[in-house]
Amino acid sequence: MASLTHVCMWSDNGWKRITAEQAAKLHPGGTVSAHSGLFMCELCGQYVSLTDGTVQTRHFRHSAYEKSKNCPERIFGAGYSISYGSHEHELPIRITGVSSSSFRFEVGLIRAPISSLSKDFRIGIKPKGVMDAPYVFTKERLNCDSITYLSIGERPFEKYTLSFKNGSDKLREFWPTEINGMDPEGTLFERTSGKKLTYDADVEIEKEYYLLKRGHFHNKPYSSIQIQEIAQKQFGWETWRLYVISASTFCEEAARFFLDFHCRLTDYPVSLQPVWPLFVEGNYIVKHSQDSMYMLVKGNVATVKTFPSAAVRQLTHDRTQARLYEVLCSSRQQLISAGRTQALQYTYFWKEPLNQVGLPPEILVTDLSGSEVLPGKANTLPHSKVLLFKSTYDGELIISNKDHVVDKRKIYADKPLELDGISYGVSVQAVIGLDVVWQIDFQKQQSIIVNDEVEILKHISRVSGASIPAPHSLRNILAAMSRYPQICQWIRKCIKEGTINEQSYRRLQDAYRSMNIQGDKL
Repeated sequence: MASLTHVCMWSDNGWKRITAEQAAKLHPGGTVSAHSGLFMCELCGQYVSLTDGTVQTRHFRHSAYEKSKNCPERIFGAGYSISYGSHEHELPIRITGVSSSSFRFEVGLIRAPISSLSKDFRIGIKPKGVMDAPYVFTKERLNCDSITYLSIGERPFEKYTLSFKNGSDKLREFWPTEINGMDPEGTLFERTSGKKLTYDADVEIEKEYYLLKRGHFHNKPYSSIQIQEIAQKQFGWETWRLYVISASTFCEEAARFFLDFHCRLTDYPVSLQPVWPLFVEGNYIVKHSQDSMYMLVKGNVATVKTFPSAAVRQLTHDRTQARLYEVLCSSRQQLISAGRTQALQYTYFWKEPLNQVGLPPEILVTDLSGSEVLPGKANTLPHSKVLLFKSTYDGELIISNKDHVVDKRKIYADKPLELDGISYGVSVQAVIGLDVVWQIDFQKQQSIIVNDEVEILKHISRVSGASIPAPHSLRNILAAMSRYPQICQWIRKCIKEGTINEQSYRRLQDAYRSMNIQGDKL
C-alpha cells in the first residue's frame, strides 16, 4: 500500500512535513498511533498512524474508524496534488449577540458587481434541511462597495445554500452556491471579531476563541487549555453550548486539542497584508489604482493564487519570515489568496480611481526628527516643542488653549508648515473643508512609580477609547523591558492581536522613557 504523502508531525517547534521513511527513523519499532506520536493528514485534518512494517514497508495510513472517509488522497490515491479553485473561498460567518442565553449568526457577502442589477433582484439564504429560504434580501440591503453582513438566525446549521432571483451568473465568482456552517462536533470562532475559523485555520496560544458545540463537551482535565462555558441555547431536542477557550502553552497537548476541531496550532499564523502602492483596505477588499500590488504573506503557506489567473512574483525567499510578492492586476477585480490544502486568507483587489472611493484627505504630522506624530491625546511634548505638517489639500490649523482658540494658521497643499511653541494644555486641529482630519491634545501626566510593575500595568491597561494598529516600536519596547515580565506578557498579547488602545500606547511610551531616564541616572 502506498504511503500517505501529505503528513505533518508535531515537534517542539510546531507542525512539520514528514515522510514515512523519516518517521520510521524516529520511531524504529512497532505501530505508531495517534496516542504515541502526533501525525496529521494535511488534506483531511485527521490523525494518521505509522505502520510497524511487519507485512509491508512502513507507511502512513488512515484509521478505518475515523469519522470522515472523504480524504482526497484516500479517494484519488497517493501523490494527490493539492489545489483549490475560485469557488472554494468560504464566505465569512460570524457569531454575534453573545449572552448567557443567546447568540446569533451572520454571513458576510463580500463586495460584488451589483450596481447593474435590477431592482427586482433578490438573494435567498436557506439552511440545510429547511424547505423554503427563510432569509430573503433585496438589492437595497446590499453594500455596493464593501462587505454586507446578513442575519441567518440563531439556530446553527451545517450548511446553507445561496440562491438568486433576477441575478447574474457572474455573482457566483464572488458568492458560492453553498456556504459551510457550524459543525455539531465543534466550531471555533475568533472571540474579538466573532469570525468563524475555516478548516485547517491557524490558532495561537494566549488568544481566546469561542467553541460552539452541540451537546455536552466531555473534556478531560487539561494543563495547557482553559475552558469556560458561557452560554447554552435549546433548539427542539438539540442543546448547543458556547465556550471560551484558550491555550496557555505551545505544546503537544494543546496541538491535539485544536486538531480535534481541524485547526493547527502555530506561533506564526497565515496573513495577507498589502504594502504598496497607495490603497484603501476594508474587509476582504483592497481598493487601488495601479497595475500591480505588493503583498506581504506571512506564515506556513503552500501556495499563493490569483483568480482570474495573473502573474505572481515572489521577491523574497526567506521561508521563516514574511515573503514579499508582486501581483500583476490584470483585471478590475482580482482575487488573491494564500493557503495550504485550501484557501486560508484571501482578499479582492478592486482597481478604480482612489479619489472616487471616499479616501479622506491626507495629512502627515511629524516632529523634527521625522517621526510621525499620531493624533489623539499625548502626555509628552514633541522634540523642541515643534510639529511639522504636510498636507495634500489646502486647509487650516486651529490652535486652542482649553476652550479658547488662540491662533489659526493656513496650511497649503504640498507646502510644509512648522508649528512651534507647543505646550501642555494646547489642542491642535487640522481642518480641511468642514472636516477635522487630525487632532492632538497635549496633557501633562502625573508621574508614576517606575519600580512598581503592578502599578505600571494598571496605569497602561485601564483605559478606554479607540484602538490603533500595533506599532512596530512595540517590539523594541518589549525587548527593552525584559525585567518586567507581566508588562511583557501584556505587550505580547497586543502584538498577537495586532491592536493596542491608543491611550495605552501613549502611557506605555511614557513609562518606557521614564525607565530609560532612571536607568541612565544609575
